[in-house]
Amino acid sequence: MANKSLTEFCFEAFAKELNLQRVPGLDDIENVTLLSGEDGGGIKLYKGKNIDKVSLVDFKFESGVPIPHHGNEIAVGAEIFQILPDFSWKLPIWGINSVIFKEGRYNFDTDLSFGFDLVTDYAFTMKYLEPFDAVYKKFLTRKDFRAVPMSETTTWVRTYISPVFIIAETRVEKVDTVYELCSEFIKLWVKMYREAEKIDDDFKTRQQQRIKSQYSGMRQTDRMGKILLDIYGKETFARFFKAMA
Repeated sequence: MANKSLTEFCFEAFAKELNLQRVPGLDDIENVTLLSGEDGGGIKLYKGKNIDKVSLVDFKFESGVPIPHHGNEIAVGAEIFQILPDFSWKLPIWGINSVIFKEGRYNFDTDLSFGFDLVTDYAFTMKYLEPFDAVYKKFLTRKDFRAVPMSETTTWVRTYISPVFIIAETRVEKVDTVYELCSEFIKLWVKMYREAEKIDDDFKTRQQQRIKSQYSGMRQTDRMGKILLDIYGKETFARFFKAMA
């Protein structure tokens, strides 16, 4: 089992490729408590050239929280790592989310979120995503992963996901495989970043509008978000969303 968190691993791997600076003025969310008074983890944010935000989210649920959409299984933590680019450039968001369960199950999903239509941009899709297909298949056929069927996702998730979307589960003692997968996504994102073209204002606006619509739908349908609201409370939860927006 890895001796660091998902967010620590991703940040270290990403920071080797690009220079990042800490976003100041966020002391109120770096260490938070649950409504119960227990340690709730926190959020750290960074930024870089042509990168608006790199988010490291480590939630802790020391006494455990039942997760209704996982059969009320008890979760003890959740992690999010996300790279949000400056949409003046033709770049997707990359993010990975995980839920850690008390009995050792580790559920996660990861995807690239595009602010433009891949169907109308065949050249981009074939240049960057077609070569990644081998990586996608390699990990989804790993014996230490169980691919989660789409029937267990929501309609809204199935509406906005990309061709490289993965939702799967493993065990905490096998989490190194998840980190290997993250390394591949980071390599792909960095390649797109280094070759990205600057775009006109109209294209930038369309990217922003699509991502805004995606996130608006996520806020209304996100099953994990409702759980976090209940255990952190409205005030802390609102600070989380403001920081991540």
